[in-house]
Amino acid sequence: MNVEQSIKTAPDPPRAGGRPSWPVPAVALIALVVVWFFTYTLPKYVPRLFDPHIAAVRSLHGGLGMLAVITAMVQIWPGMRRRYPLLHRWNGRVYVFGGVLPGALMLFGALFAIGRPDSTASFFWGVVWLWTTARAWRAVRRRRYAEHRRWMAYSVAITLVAVTNAGLVVVSPHLTWLVDQAVLLDTLDWLPWVAHLLVAHWFVTRYDAVPHPVAGRRSARTP
Repeated sequence: MNVEQSIKTAPDPPRAGGRPSWPVPAVALIALVVVWFFTYTLPKYVPRLFDPHIAAVRSLHGGLGMLAVITAMVQIWPGMRRRYPLLHRWNGRVYVFGGVLPGALMLFGALFAIGRPDSTASFFWGVVWLWTTARAWRAVRRRRYAEHRRWMAYSVAITLVAVTNAGLVVVSPHLTWLVDQAVLLDTLDWLPWVAHLLVAHWFVTRYDAVPHPVAGRRSARTP
């Protein structure tokens, strides 16, 4: 079953209640890893803002990626969309238009800045990031809330690749004895975002996305 089929055929529960879209233990674990990500990344990122030898497009990509991570966590926080629907809507807009959209475009620019415009893995990472987020945005604009959350699962999974990459930066120097460095670097270009997509695909096919329409708007049935 491909991504399109899983999105369209995954069952919608008949009532607005029951199992949450994101299991609380999973969100708690992601939150802990994200906290580590910022404690590790920020001390390295801030000095680069004032380094004239680092292209501005790389710094912009990093900052916008961090914004995407923060807003993604707010979006998936259990109960957020039901308790604070207005915050959920506006945070979602910031996620899409302040984080993902410019962040992905800066990623493409950063590939040229670092002399790696032929990095196929990073290019497809950016394309899939834009595509899944665009599908999630389109679904919510059409009031297809359950479909929107399924696409958001893929989008958030791609966003969190930044967190996994930071962890791999720490771990990879200790793996060179096991794998040739060239092979390791090529694998690490592909493995994180492909693995995240596989986990997201397992998630949307296993868990029901309970449709909780935004307060103040009429509900709509998802085909």
